[in-house]
Amino acid sequence: MKANFYPQLTMRDGRRKVDASGPLNWEEIPATVSRVAVVAVLTQDGVRGRGESREYSRDDQDREWWCQIEVERGHAFTPGPAPCAGTLYATGREAPPPWPWLGDPELVDG
Repeated sequence: MKANFYPQLTMRDGRRKVDASGPLNWEEIPATVSRVAVVAVLTQDGVRGRGESREYSRDDQDREWWCQIEVERGHAFTPGPAPCAGTLYATGREAPPPWPWLGDPELVDG
């Protein structure tokens, strides 16, 4: 696994935003890849949100990624399990195929 979600993600702003984050496992990313970013999608009972992280550089040695997921469709998220999908992708010229993963973190109030 190149990246993943932490087991709990925090909701805020009337439960219309989620702080999504997780570990960034550089040791599992090919050495030729020096820069990456993450796209995260969260769905729960007809509510859908999406967010994109900033770019992370291997040289900076960041050990986790973060992005804000905002509701795109539906009213608001609720506390409890929420199926998620994430994709880690290379942002430089070396660009191998992206690495997708699934998660089922628990949403909690902030």
